[in-house]
Amino acid sequence: MSESSSRARRRERGFPPPPPLPPLPIAGVVALALWVALLLLAPPQSNWFWGVNGFRSVPPAARLGLLLAAGAAALVPALRLRGRSAWVVLAGALAAALAFPLHERIHLLGDTQTRIRSIAVFSTQLFEVTLREWSQKLHANPLDIAVDFLGPIGLHRLGLGVLGGISTVSLLLAAAFFAGLWRVSGRLPVAPENRVALCCALALAGTLETFAGYSESTGLLLATAAWWWAELLAPLDTRARAARAAAAGLLLFLGHRMALVMLLPQAWRALGTPLPGDQPGPRRLLLGLSAAAALLAAAVLLAGAGAAQLATDWRDLLGGATRRGPLPMLLPSDALNMLALLAPLALLAPPLAGWKALRAFTYRPEARLLLAAALPLLPLGLMLPVGGGGLGAQRDFDLNALGGWTLTLAAGALLATLPAARLRGALLWLLPALVLGAGGWVAVNADERAAMGRALAMASQPPRMADPHLSALHVWLGQRAMDLGHPELAGGYYDRAFAVGGNPRRALLAAEAWAVAGDTTAARRSLAAARSRGGLSPGLERGAAAIELMLAERAADTAR
Repeated sequence: MSESSSRARRRERGFPPPPPLPPLPIAGVVALALWVALLLLAPPQSNWFWGVNGFRSVPPAARLGLLLAAGAAALVPALRLRGRSAWVVLAGALAAALAFPLHERIHLLGDTQTRIRSIAVFSTQLFEVTLREWSQKLHANPLDIAVDFLGPIGLHRLGLGVLGGISTVSLLLAAAFFAGLWRVSGRLPVAPENRVALCCALALAGTLETFAGYSESTGLLLATAAWWWAELLAPLDTRARAARAAAAGLLLFLGHRMALVMLLPQAWRALGTPLPGDQPGPRRLLLGLSAAAALLAAAVLLAGAGAAQLATDWRDLLGGATRRGPLPMLLPSDALNMLALLAPLALLAPPLAGWKALRAFTYRPEARLLLAAALPLLPLGLMLPVGGGGLGAQRDFDLNALGGWTLTLAAGALLATLPAARLRGALLWLLPALVLGAGGWVAVNADERAAMGRALAMASQPPRMADPHLSALHVWLGQRAMDLGHPELAGGYYDRAFAVGGNPRRALLAAEAWAVAGDTTAARRSLAAARSRGGLSPGLERGAAAIELMLAERAADTAR
């Protein structure tokens, strides 16, 4: 059968042939080729390439799975999948895979280890600690406590394990995020045949790790941010839409304190260049409701532990310069890794769109709104991981998740302005490249051996972490060694944590680990080190006395 008769039959059946795909711009081809080469060739377990070497860091079977997933991703634009049902199926499968089989294995990233231990302690009611105290300890906002802390606890009391409860909450947050992506894509000028593929492009970044059984607040932040942007990019033509935008901003703020920065674009939306379809009355109403929502959120925070949390954040960010010397500096390689991990679409979309499309996009009011949101987030996100209470760029990658996703949305809005055939051609090559990057980051954290290799590389290979971050990493290594029943290894890690960071609590942890291991000499040496830098606080002195009693009892048992 000839090609012309085949096309005629397709037209008779109501299936018009797809339009021919125009060639990609030369700059786009070069950018994609360089990106894929970087992902496939980056040295495994290298601290210089931690954001892009996930593919090379996982076992061969996982690499094969990533290549198959990349090939499958190209089918979405190739088959012109469309409609909400197609997106529900794809998003549901991805959410379930992230939350359960691909969940984070060793809880190295962020404060996930601390949160998991806190959830376990609260669930068993071993200690009488109020929710206010937990909120301050975990730096948690009210909605974060309700969803990410009490949610897993409630599921645990219904019979799920702690990790199962966390993964179930991750699944629900991922579903909310993907639903928000579908809604926000409807605000962009994208053809129906490309909408599902564009949603995939908006989702495929390292931010997916925050839904991989990840016991932190970032998944909630991204889910509320997606819905907030969907309301903010809608025409403000009715009072109801203004009310929904203000309510979405309130939820965003109650979920994470980072949303304080997002008050700027919300004010811009009410006072800046109007979007097509806006009406003056609803815009004024949005400004008033936003102010009321901000006051309500502030009152809720102050009634809880919010004031103390914000003060702690400020001390962690800037106060360390006066207490512990100059703040650590973010390495340029870390900044590049974070950008490549969290906003790869922002790197690849401009060369794929071309200079003319990019220049025209910058004059659009939604582009200015998105950039107004991203610009203040970037310097804040770059400072937080290296602040006084930070863990370093790699472990605290999620502190930049909101800024990264805002840049990703801006890049998606740029691509949506392309003609339908050109956009489909770009997505046909773009989606597999994004799968390799995002999938590599998820896969390496879902593989216990590969993730542990990364932790050891961070502790021992260049570039050397700043002292506060290196000390915190050795504490994590010590806690993991204790969990696995190796107190002799834990004692060494805790001693190194004390030597680097100078916190006497860590020397006491070393003494306890050595005592459990039966090395009395090392335990007494760590106790002496804890007291060598001045007197201990009353709480630490009680801990030291308990360790000395343990050593005395062990010595008496040995004598008998």
